[in-house]
Amino acid sequence: MNDTTLVGSSSADMEALLNQTLDGVKAAPDFTTPPAGEYRLSVKDAKLIAPKEAGKSPRINVMYTVVQTYATASGEAPVPDESMFSEGFQFTDTGLPYFKSRVAAILNVDNVDGVTIGDMLSSLKGQSFDARISIKKSPNPKGGEYENIQIRVVPPAA
Repeated sequence: MNDTTLVGSSSADMEALLNQTLDGVKAAPDFTTPPAGEYRLSVKDAKLIAPKEAGKSPRINVMYTVVQTYATASGEAPVPDESMFSEGFQFTDTGLPYFKSRVAAILNVDNVDGVTIGDMLSSLKGQSFDARISIKKSPNPKGGEYENIQIRVVPPAA
């Protein structure tokens, strides 16, 4: 199947579409935070997102895909391979140092000084790495709690 729009299609064309099966269509992956554990991850996308409100900072969003689950903490069930989740970094003096550290760890380099943020985002896409994930819960002032995912990149064995 390809991404085409059937404009002005006849009712016969529409009927033919209704008679198709989705046998050849791969189901979309889940978008879910994996439980604490050890994983092989891949960066699906990394981009700068404009703020939704005036006066707010942009955010850097990194979208990850679970390639493989090695182990989960406390015997929790793993998420399916190809499940996706994201991590965000505020484009502020507080958030950018964390982003810089994450990029260097994923790319397995000592530092990324002199590299533009655009080049960092491009370089992240498609990178695979081992990681240890932990989940930190904190109270939400509006009720309930926030669930913050913490990713520690496991450097490759030398």
